[in-house]
Amino acid sequence: KTTPLFHTDACQAVGMLPVDVTTLGVDLMTINSSKIYGPKGIGLLYLKSGVYLEPLIVGGDQESGRRAGTENVALTHGFALALQNAVANQKENQLKLITLRDYFIKGLISVCPDIIINGHRKQRLPNNIHISVPYIEGESLVLMLDKFGVCCSTGSACSAIDLTPSHVLRAIGIKDELIHGSLRFSLGNSNTKEEIDYTVASIKKCIATLRSITAMPHMWQKNTL
Repeated sequence: KTTPLFHTDACQAVGMLPVDVTTLGVDLMTINSSKIYGPKGIGLLYLKSGVYLEPLIVGGDQESGRRAGTENVALTHGFALALQNAVANQKENQLKLITLRDYFIKGLISVCPDIIINGHRKQRLPNNIHISVPYIEGESLVLMLDKFGVCCSTGSACSAIDLTPSHVLRAIGIKDELIHGSLRFSLGNSNTKEEIDYTVASIKKCIATLRSITAMPHMWQKNTL
């Protein structure tokens, strides 16, 4: 019998939450440099002792035979420094981002009471805000917000061109029509309350515009912006 291995994608967690492979009990774990302000184009794969992976790229013995090809020393060094910095400043950044996140959520609810906050209010990443806006297509809202200089997404970066409703949101009980009206905002260490205020005001304008041309105005009139 073969014992299944457990892999976790910790790209969003490092620098935000304590990450310890022993405590987590994982066999494999991946981390992305660009998520912690390191250089793009490099990541980290943790392998528990005794775990073997057949290499996808062969022809050399680099990285203990796991991946052939000359290592990029500059990217590796930059990644290591970014990782050290993320861990050293984790508590400080976590507190700042939680404060901004909760301020953002409060602002969103104040300008549009029927906005749905997806996921638990507190048990979530410090920098994550995921919402659903009833009776509006998320893609339309993303494009309109872009004109205001506000960047957000309506799906994960891994499935940006896939219009199938997110299996993750379905798993937590979100209906398909709300999934199509969902948006994700990710805060960074340099964001400010002034930027949050501007974003909330921009969202208010965009929702008002889109709802003014929707075919279902009677369904949201009681929460008119």
